[in-house]
Amino acid sequence: GAFTGAANDRKGLFELTDKGTLFLDEIGDMAMNCQAKLLRVIEDGIVIPVGSNKQTVVDVRIISATNQILTTLIEEKKFRQDLYFRIKGVNISLPALRDRAEDIPELIDYFIKEAAAEVGSKVTGITDAAQTILSNFDWPGNIRQLLNCIRTMVVMCDHNKLDVADIPPEIAQRRQLAPGTPDRIGTGLAGLQLNEIEKQAITDTLAKTKGNREKAAKILGIGERTLYRKIKEYNL
Repeated sequence: GAFTGAANDRKGLFELTDKGTLFLDEIGDMAMNCQAKLLRVIEDGIVIPVGSNKQTVVDVRIISATNQILTTLIEEKKFRQDLYFRIKGVNISLPALRDRAEDIPELIDYFIKEAAAEVGSKVTGITDAAQTILSNFDWPGNIRQLLNCIRTMVVMCDHNKLDVADIPPEIAQRRQLAPGTPDRIGTGLAGLQLNEIEKQAITDTLAKTKGNREKAAKILGIGERTLYRKIKEYNL
């Protein structure tokens, strides 16, 4: 498709993926006009490169993913029924993280090691109390939300093990406490406005990545442009 700065000699994704597999993430969020273009490519196996009037034949296998119910989007006139039947093929449904709570401790351990290695943190684990709280949380954003939560905790933590006090307020305040679990919210964060917490998280992450904005954005789970805008907004 067209994009700012597009050039005639630059191939699109379908041309680059010819004879291969193209993964389309969150296809349920695709605009209707883009859905129409995608449908034409799937049906005809032909694309017209930007700046050209010549057709290019492509042979691409498509794998798509979404966290939405496409049939509901069809009823709401937000997703094309004809495209739905074209991409339906073999469906693989992944359970929500809340339905696989037994996997959360293992995921937490993996994400801690990954985040600590990225920022050079001394964090090596998590306390049982903190792990219990995270395991009991419903995680509406699934694994991505858990990953970003652990990254934030690791960045903000100045001791060896993540504890209840390190859990972000928006998660700590919504948790369902297990019997005997300490009822306390992140030390130094309780009472702060969300923008103050965000500013502190960005400041700490930039410090730990030694000013590497690309790395900081990845750890924070946001785009580089968003990070640049936040840095300017908070005058960091």
